[in-house]
Amino acid sequence: MRVISTRILLLVLACTGGLIQMVVSEPLAMRQAQLQRVWKESLLKGDGMTGGLPEVGKVDIMGRHVQPVRATESPRLTTAYYFNQKTDHFGLNSSTFKQKIYINAQHYTYGGPVYLLNSGETPASTSYLTGGEPYTLAKATGGLLIIMEHRYYGTSYPVSDMSGRNMVYLTVENALEDMANFIRNAQSFVKTVVGVTISPDSKWVVTGGSYSANLATWMRLKYPELVHAAYASSAPVRAEDDFYQYDQVVGQALPCAQSIADAVSTLDLILDSRNRTLINSWKQACGLGALKDDADFAGALTDQMSNTVQYYMPTENGDAIATLCSWFSRTQNNPLQNLADMMAAYVRSNNIDVVNAYTSNAGADTIDLYQDGRSWFYQTCTQFGYWQTAPRPPLRRLRSRYMTAEWQSRPCRAFFGDAVPPQPDTAGINERYGGLMPNVTRVVFVNGLLDPWSSLSLPADPMAVLKATTQGQNAVITMPRASHVSDFYFAPAYTEFGVDVARRQILDAIVNFLGQER
Repeated sequence: MRVISTRILLLVLACTGGLIQMVVSEPLAMRQAQLQRVWKESLLKGDGMTGGLPEVGKVDIMGRHVQPVRATESPRLTTAYYFNQKTDHFGLNSSTFKQKIYINAQHYTYGGPVYLLNSGETPASTSYLTGGEPYTLAKATGGLLIIMEHRYYGTSYPVSDMSGRNMVYLTVENALEDMANFIRNAQSFVKTVVGVTISPDSKWVVTGGSYSANLATWMRLKYPELVHAAYASSAPVRAEDDFYQYDQVVGQALPCAQSIADAVSTLDLILDSRNRTLINSWKQACGLGALKDDADFAGALTDQMSNTVQYYMPTENGDAIATLCSWFSRTQNNPLQNLADMMAAYVRSNNIDVVNAYTSNAGADTIDLYQDGRSWFYQTCTQFGYWQTAPRPPLRRLRSRYMTAEWQSRPCRAFFGDAVPPQPDTAGINERYGGLMPNVTRVVFVNGLLDPWSSLSLPADPMAVLKATTQGQNAVITMPRASHVSDFYFAPAYTEFGVDVARRQILDAIVNFLGQER
């Protein structure tokens, strides 16, 4: 999960034709949804260039080395089914829409558990039917695996366009009730579409990674009569509109953090000078000369380091963190020059159209459907925030002080008008769902400690961990050198990052929970 507030060129892997396809650009505040989809699809489905799983050590379009989950996909599992879902569970709109569902019943034994995975801020992918940790759990426990596409993502839209007035049904509350409504009707639905009878004794386990891990946690909180247990990978359960902690975790992960901090401090002095000639010369040096707004320019410089840490994984052919920091080992240059050279190479190698990629409000008037990033941006504008801001003194910062919550939220009104509040309702989300201390039992919380989002999850607060594990009878599992949702789809060949140990602990915890009475 990732939210920053300028623009990025959306690169996605085409699902057909075996080609990497350029698609319409989206706001940088939407970047997380697109990058996470690219990364998950690369890992689970193949890189799109060969039509199969990516080769070991193959570099994806973001310059990262890809290690796939080793899975083969049965053609008959690719069938999409559509559940007739209510548009508005809590209001007067009685219309319905078709919500996409995928099902793998190959390993289901009558009475076994049912695993429900909500796709969260990405389209539903059939890859998770045959790869990744939810599939592993289903196979190991004789379970049925169901994937539900989140409303307003993929093709599951209840509206005709994405104008502000049509986004009002995109809420956490409606998303949770979507799953509850499906669970209540799952026996008849699954019997009708795949001919499998779900036993009334089957226990439901909701799973998810990143935002969908929030949903898994909150399903157990709000619907304990329906959901027996949950598995939440990298769940940022605390909503935060001033998310400066993200930058701090990135800094802890990068050996070259002080050099980057020195470069950014120099950059801010240059921006403060208002010397247009000097500022424009540094924009040109960074490959960002076409950007007019100085804050957009400063924001663009955070992208590569954030993605390197958030999506970090080991490879046999190199270390992404070491590669990034190698730019700052060039002592003949000052740190800002090294940062500029790194950014310019990043722009060139990814062929980024910087105006579309990093301009705050670009694309605001495009209200056509099938813009997953626009949906996620709306959710951050209304309920989550997650604005990645610069830490204030005396804390070290790797991003410009021009990266404020106000700057990052500014495009909200441009995109959605009066349909969004002046500030996201982070306080309401934390009050309703408990923030770092959700009042839940039988939830497996898993985090990689290199993940910047872990600072909004339980490991960020020792008291939250203590409450969850002693009073709440949950499991809290950490992976010292892993990052965002690594346990959910990480290649199993590597053991030194704690993922293999975590997976054994996840299975043990789920089996333990399944053995408990409802």
